[in-house]
Amino acid sequence: MGYVFVFIFGLIAGSFLNVCIYRIPAERSVVYPPSRCTLCGRRLMWYHLIPVASYAFLKGKCGYCGDRISPVYPVVELINAVLYTAAFYRLGTGVLFIKSIVLISLMLVVSFIDMKEQIIPDGLIVFGLVAGVAFTKFTVGHSFTDALLGLAAGGGILLATAILSKGGMGGGDVKLMAVAGLFLGWRLTLVALFISFVAGGLFGIVLLLTGKKGRKDPVPFGPFLGGSVIAAYFFGQRMVSLYLLMF
Repeated sequence: MGYVFVFIFGLIAGSFLNVCIYRIPAERSVVYPPSRCTLCGRRLMWYHLIPVASYAFLKGKCGYCGDRISPVYPVVELINAVLYTAAFYRLGTGVLFIKSIVLISLMLVVSFIDMKEQIIPDGLIVFGLVAGVAFTKFTVGHSFTDALLGLAAGGGILLATAILSKGGMGGGDVKLMAVAGLFLGWRLTLVALFISFVAGGLFGIVLLLTGKKGRKDPVPFGPFLGGSVIAAYFFGQRMVSLYLLMF
């Protein structure tokens, strides 16, 4: 029963994350006004806003004007619900679970905003910094020193990459990885960076080979960082253990 509750909670939270993804880049409040159709402007009723179900029932269209609703909305809701449930399975209830869902939600919002707008809003970075510092006071086995080392490793390595690549890495990516380091600590931060570089590099090669991007065309790196941070949070310790067993 607990898994069902967490999954539903993840869907509802994912619906709010969609609001954040849509409104934060436009510097609009995520609380007010209530949700409206972006085309006809009519206020959406509660039955238009049921996560995933409303999208399926309305066949991906506005209930008033028939304008197409982006499939990103149910995708974000489902991803968030699945990840919340995975965190609950792995961590149970408690501070670590709360920490994990805050990190998951932050990385999802940043990833989808960066994919859409190619920016990482500073407001999200500030929120992440405050949350990351706060959790070090309540999380067993994750000291403030480890968090600071994670911040230095994440931000420092990407800052060096940005300098050496002469702008190939954005400042938002540097700040995002510094925030992630607070949550992960320095060991898992290195794992996350490794995953992101491999995934981003392979994706870039595919884009070049298919002709969809040129060598100088920008590709948002935030989604690779966000996904890698979540992967490292869940599986990074196991990856480190397997690596050490090889020697």
